[in-house]
Amino acid sequence: MSTTALPKHSSSRRHYFDTASDTPHNQEATTMNPGESGPAPRPKPNKTIVVPQEFRRPTHARECDNIVNEVKVITGCTVIPQWNDGRIYQFGIVGGGVGLEKAVRYINQWISNAHVKSKDSSAWARMSAFDPNKWYYEKIEEMERQRKEAFRGTAPKVSEGETPLQRLIIHWPEDLINLNITPRDVFGNKLEKLDAIRTDDEVFISILSAQGDIGQIEIQAVDIVNIEAAEAHLKTMIDKVKAEEMGQHHTLNMILDDQEGMEFELKEADTWWPNLQDRVVPHLLPNNMMDSPGRFRGSFMHSKQLSKIQRSVQLALDAVRHKKGAYDMTIRLGSLALNSRHIRENEIGKKYSKDVFLKSINGSVGLEVKKLVGDALGCQILQSFFTADDFLEPTKSSDYFGYMPKSLQGTRPMYRGTWVFADPSIATAHPPQATATRHPGRPNASYGKSAATVSLTPVPAVQSSLIVVRVDWTDDEEGLYEKTTTRFYKTEQGKLGPTKNMDINLLELGESRGWQFALESLTPVASKSISPVITGFAERVKMRPNHDHRSGESFAEWEQTPTVKKYLRTGRLDTIYSFGIKQTCYKVEVTGMWYPGQKLRVWGLSVRHLEWATHLAELERLPIGREADWGNTVAAFLPDDGHSDCSSTAERSWMTETLSKDEDFGIRDLNLGSGVEASPPRDGIRILMDKLLQLSAIVSSVTETSAAMVGRSSS
Repeated sequence: MSTTALPKHSSSRRHYFDTASDTPHNQEATTMNPGESGPAPRPKPNKTIVVPQEFRRPTHARECDNIVNEVKVITGCTVIPQWNDGRIYQFGIVGGGVGLEKAVRYINQWISNAHVKSKDSSAWARMSAFDPNKWYYEKIEEMERQRKEAFRGTAPKVSEGETPLQRLIIHWPEDLINLNITPRDVFGNKLEKLDAIRTDDEVFISILSAQGDIGQIEIQAVDIVNIEAAEAHLKTMIDKVKAEEMGQHHTLNMILDDQEGMEFELKEADTWWPNLQDRVVPHLLPNNMMDSPGRFRGSFMHSKQLSKIQRSVQLALDAVRHKKGAYDMTIRLGSLALNSRHIRENEIGKKYSKDVFLKSINGSVGLEVKKLVGDALGCQILQSFFTADDFLEPTKSSDYFGYMPKSLQGTRPMYRGTWVFADPSIATAHPPQATATRHPGRPNASYGKSAATVSLTPVPAVQSSLIVVRVDWTDDEEGLYEKTTTRFYKTEQGKLGPTKNMDINLLELGESRGWQFALESLTPVASKSISPVITGFAERVKMRPNHDHRSGESFAEWEQTPTVKKYLRTGRLDTIYSFGIKQTCYKVEVTGMWYPGQKLRVWGLSVRHLEWATHLAELERLPIGREADWGNTVAAFLPDDGHSDCSSTAERSWMTETLSKDEDFGIRDLNLGSGVEASPPRDGIRILMDKLLQLSAIVSSVTETSAAMVGRSSS
């Protein structure tokens, strides 16, 4: 019999329900260091996940042990729970990389299932049956993962008699050196942003620093094939940096009705606009000595104009072909407004020349393309599209889903809801505290403090990123609508909306509107990485029963829990009618939009090609160091026949011969001023602009008829 004494069991329950700093899961927080009078400082969490109020439940300390241990084993991260009154209100996660993402998913899954099991049953650890096959393959995967992880470190020293590693040195571009941008600035101090290339291509990457040299990048591997692959991927990433640093300020503003007036007047925006900040609208004044209003729609555009548009589209697309993300490309027709940060309402009524206007919007004055018309005019434009059989044809309500109607009159809409949330995982939660009873004569404890300090659940300050939720409903042959898979996105840090990657505006100043070529991007996020507050909201959103698509009422409904109200920032409901443009693969979308606080819809109009979504989908799953395989960018996005990219092998060499990618990526041509000759326009841009001007004529006929009727009724 062993004489060794059994270890005494000390319950950790007391620690959990004391202060959070006594949590025993964090050994650094409870271990005493020699010569110190207190515990070692707790590591700062890399991620904080707040447990929403409605998901907090009484929890056993044993269950918390299971969470901490499982996350540590599965992800390698340390979880620091925060307790109050027997409930976990916040998790701190210490870790990084893929492990941190796995830990976030684990915690979010636990929160979402908080009320599925009872307090007692949840306290028991899960133990699955032993599966030898699963164990074998897990071991193989672990060995392979450890082998690849070795490439994150330094290259091993080669012993005498062994084959030396193959080497290649890549010199940092002079363009970036002149901008004082170093490899460490871009890829991290240890080039950690190149870890994916290291492990995928099985190479060692390091910096060779010499006296007076900014640094050279060395690639080493056993096989030269691995080095060649890593070289191509690394150069692609360097190309991305050059495009971002040197080509991000390109803007093209073009006045289509330039020959119809000499000066413009600043007017006040109509009251139907949902954006109440930008109220100043530019309007070109007609001139009897020049072309009559609207004549430009029946004229051929000059080749130089078409070349500038074509080149601008190509440059914007080439600049993002290295960037991973969810992209959407569309061409919107909307009303114009000048940014209120630059042009105040006291400028309304003033007149300026066209040259002053162009100089201003090409400089510091921001130009915004807003929604097209209010509810009454929008319904009239929609009705005109139902009867435009000579120009339009039926198409599906969605790119991949929906029912093909037999006629334009049978077109049914697709429904879309978009909501923007502050990320609950970024806000810092505070444990609920009891309100102290205040006796007469005793000073108010909150006197002199800000409201944010006094509030028990303060609304978080400006978030570093926002979560975007998108839900679509498409129709079937029987006219029934089905909810499709919900998509979640994240905005770029510090931005309130999608990132704008294209700034091309073709202006119809005589009618105070313009065509905006837009290429916008968001970061796709897996649903398991999203707070259960948001995923639960998306699951509960539904269409109103027996909704009539011909009505002007809102079509969706959802629950407004206290937590949803706290984090919901804004939203929009869209009713999207799609029509095909004959003899092309372009389609036009007429969209009715409901904004928060608005009783009536506003309407917008946009044009897109059916294959743009397919091309841009490559960027959503783009591996590090790769670029989208579009071949000839212009032929892919602006096909010569208006249908699809049918370019041959010789056609695909057109970019290399005519639109060569030199050392500056065409950055010197970005201005496209009078001294720069752009490439000749192809048939693709001619077809697109011809269709846009025909659509503009349809819209103008509706607005002019409506204005004439209003004039007669008022007289």
